[in-house]
Amino acid sequence: MIRLTPAFLLAAPLLLAACGQGASTEEPVTNVTVPEGNYVQAIRTMPAGQRTGVMFRAIRDAGRECQQVTDVKEAQAIDGAPTWVAVCDGSTRWLVAINADGIATVTNATELKDANAK
Repeated sequence: MIRLTPAFLLAAPLLLAACGQGASTEEPVTNVTVPEGNYVQAIRTMPAGQRTGVMFRAIRDAGRECQQVTDVKEAQAIDGAPTWVAVCDGSTRWLVAINADGIATVTNATELKDANAK
């Protein structure tokens, strides 16, 4: 006769629950800290490579097509929001306007012209 100890009886459900569980396939979560302060000034003063990266992320996060930002220049503000022209893949020009909260609005010149005509 097999004698079961109380410790085994408590551990058995835990051992059974662990059966069949493989390694997790979920990616680890990384928290991103957004700095407080003047986003526009931070973008203006960052090195060109970082500014290019910021514009690339803004364009891609907006669901726009871009494989590589090849040029970035500050342009005239749109509705008071500082704006940059970012050129993707050597030809497509995107306007990236950054508001005071650091939120980017991405549009192209044709969309902006059509919106202003209405």
